[in-house]
Amino acid sequence: MADDSDEEQVGEEQVKEEPVPEKPKKIFINHIDTYHGKNIARIFARAKPGSTSEPSEEEEAEEENSEKKQKQLYDENPIEDGWKVVGTVKNTQGYKRAPFIQEVIHYKDRNQLIDYLKEVNVIIYDITQDPEQVDEAVWACQKIESMINELDHQVTFILLSSVMTWAKTQSNEEDVPFSEDEFRRRRAHPNYKERHSAEKMITKLGLTNKKKLLTYIVATGLTYGMEEDVFHYIFKAAWHNVPEVPVYGKGHNYLPTIHVMDLAAVLQNLADRQLKIRYIVATDTSKDTLIRLTRKISQALGTGRVKAVDQEDAMLNRDITQADFDMLMANMQFEPMFIREQMNIKWHCENGMTENMEKIIEEYRNQRNLIPIKILILGPPASGKTTIAKQLAQEYKLHYLAIKDVIRDTKDELEQLVKRSNESEQNEEEIDEEDVDETLADRVDEARSVLERLDEARQNNKDARLDDDLLTQIFKIKLMSPPCQNQGYVLDGYPKTADQATNLFGVSAEEEEEGAEDKKPPVNDRIIPEHVIILEASNEFLRQRIMHLPEKIVADTHNTELEFKRRLKAYIDLGDDSHPAKFFEDVDRPGETIKIDDDLSPNHRNIVKKIMERVKQPRNYGPTAEEQEIAKRNEILEKEKREREEREERERNEEEAANDRAKKQKEWTTKLEQIKRQEFEMLDAQSTPLRNYLMTHVMPTVTKALIECCQVRPEDPIDFVAEYLFKNNPQV
Repeated sequence: MADDSDEEQVGEEQVKEEPVPEKPKKIFINHIDTYHGKNIARIFARAKPGSTSEPSEEEEAEEENSEKKQKQLYDENPIEDGWKVVGTVKNTQGYKRAPFIQEVIHYKDRNQLIDYLKEVNVIIYDITQDPEQVDEAVWACQKIESMINELDHQVTFILLSSVMTWAKTQSNEEDVPFSEDEFRRRRAHPNYKERHSAEKMITKLGLTNKKKLLTYIVATGLTYGMEEDVFHYIFKAAWHNVPEVPVYGKGHNYLPTIHVMDLAAVLQNLADRQLKIRYIVATDTSKDTLIRLTRKISQALGTGRVKAVDQEDAMLNRDITQADFDMLMANMQFEPMFIREQMNIKWHCENGMTENMEKIIEEYRNQRNLIPIKILILGPPASGKTTIAKQLAQEYKLHYLAIKDVIRDTKDELEQLVKRSNESEQNEEEIDEEDVDETLADRVDEARSVLERLDEARQNNKDARLDDDLLTQIFKIKLMSPPCQNQGYVLDGYPKTADQATNLFGVSAEEEEEGAEDKKPPVNDRIIPEHVIILEASNEFLRQRIMHLPEKIVADTHNTELEFKRRLKAYIDLGDDSHPAKFFEDVDRPGETIKIDDDLSPNHRNIVKKIMERVKQPRNYGPTAEEQEIAKRNEILEKEKREREEREERERNEEEAANDRAKKQKEWTTKLEQIKRQEFEMLDAQSTPLRNYLMTHVMPTVTKALIECCQVRPEDPIDFVAEYLFKNNPQV
């Protein structure tokens, strides 16, 4: 018995020593398909609960590895021991659950929602982007507060609000920023008063049971970064190369901002730690005005120019909502000391947008899939390079670049740049030193130098042929221009030699990065083509094409017989070593050779489709609203035309069928009458001998018998007629 009791005691001790697996922490985020929701959810799914309390050595090492950190920025795969994210979606139709979302909550009434909220550790309700969520957030917090004693865990409720609840707050001193300590005297924008009331209610609910229910209010600045939100219209206009990006109003109002990843870091600190302060303002350290932000975005992504327009015109822009307009017209400055002093934040853009513009532009392009498509078409003369290049440019909305066009357009752009520079020098008092483009002076000097060399080349060379160095410089300027850097290009037939390709796309020794150990020749990744297409055809095929070209097309071009022979000979003489394809092979970016001899499709359409299969889908915003309207109108017209043609075809077929039936009916009637007539004639011909026989031998005697019968009127007329015929038979 003693042994048994000892064994039981040992067994109990072993059971006690086994560690109980910790339950994974869950977090609820409303509207995980919106700008804030999905970016915040991704950060939480890739973070360990409690990781902001004390950073580990591994995290500090990762902090130093900026390249690895940049890759993780777009990683959507959750870590194994990270937060388990659940949430609701705003637009259920067509939504596909992201990898970092553990579960999407669908509910018919709020009572079903509360069953999910009871199971989570942290609740984040974002009321910045959807006013309808204000009432739901307050209701959810009230429900959790009413049943908090029934729960076996602590709940942290975070209300993500906006600094717009401060928009009408009067500053004690001009240009002195607000601090969190002044939150009790904040005055909300008229359109944000309901959010202001929600902030007060959530704060009050957090006072009833501080040990079980923690409530925080986070007033976030205008968020930016990743695919962009409120500032998206500025990025979109600059990316589309509008001559001047609009600034609504004077633009001198200060906008409190924060990167959406830094906002997620603030929320992560609140989820990990118990902080005494309950109201937090989340902004970066920048003090930027609307016009400065717009100008910096335009300089980094577009033409660099802005234009002040009336505030009322903002609502004519389809990309700006009423909520966006309210935030863009706000004028506030904050000094959020708490998040910088009391929180462990690995800042992504602590100094704001203007100091991190290159990083933000890269995020915008990656998240919106606006990576430029760069195509180079090479091949012998008369191989259809121009025809194919123009079709590709149209299909992908790229900029078509031919030598003459590039020289002409670049010259005009450089002249405009020098002209604007001269005008700016005459109005120096109007220029804000902080907003001056740092690269402008260098670009103006380069423009003047190129224009001088162009004038000199025209004076010295009547044929207007430029030397390779000047032509390469012009092409570099064009390829580095915002249109080519934003949308991309289709380069038609240049460079013509390997040396030209090296000078254009290669990197000089001065530009090469230090410590580069790659044996491949360095290249300029910003301008080198992504797809190199080399057209190939037999000499006889090319000659036949030239011979069959109409005279009006050949006139005043390089496609005359003599000129074609000269160009073809020059192309053949290049050989493999001097052909531009050699450069791309050396840099491990070989081109794709396509034979065109057997292509009989109009305008080489089959070749274009083959190239499109390689390039794949366009990387742009797609058709504009005007283009969509035109396409819709064309589709309607095409549908009406198709229906009209089908109706006319149907009516024509019915008419032909009716005519055919009438014709056949007439033929049948005629044939039937003919048959009847022939039958009658045949019967008549066959009955004549019989009639004659009867009339000669039978009818006279029968007639007499009938007459006699009528006169006598016997009792049995039949017997009488028979007897009469027997007695008076002429044959007897």
